[in-house]
Amino acid sequence: MADFDKHSHTPAFVCPHVFREERPVKLVSHADGDWQFLCGEIDHFEDGHVVGLAHLLERDPGLLVLADLATGWEAERDGVGATWRRLPCAPND
Repeated sequence: MADFDKHSHTPAFVCPHVFREERPVKLVSHADGDWQFLCGEIDHFEDGHVVGLAHLLERDPGLLVLADLATGWEAERDGVGATWRRLPCAPND
C-alpha cells in the first residue's frame, strides 16, 4: 500500500465521534499530506484526537482501499460497506 497498511503507525486525525466509536468514518481527507478520518457531520464541540492509523484499520478494514488516496484528495461514503467517492479537496478560503 502506498501510504499505509494494516500495521501502520501513521498518525491520523479523528473527530471525537470516531475516537469514541460513536460513529463510523464516512469522510477521509488527505489534504496537505495529513490524514483525517471523520464522521462527516458538523456537530463537533471539542477538539479532535490523533491516533495510529492501524487502530482505525482494525476497526474498519474497508478503509484500506483508500491507501492510495493522493494528497489533495478526499473520499466520502454513505456508511460502512458503502462505495467510496473520491474528489479533490476543496481549496481553503
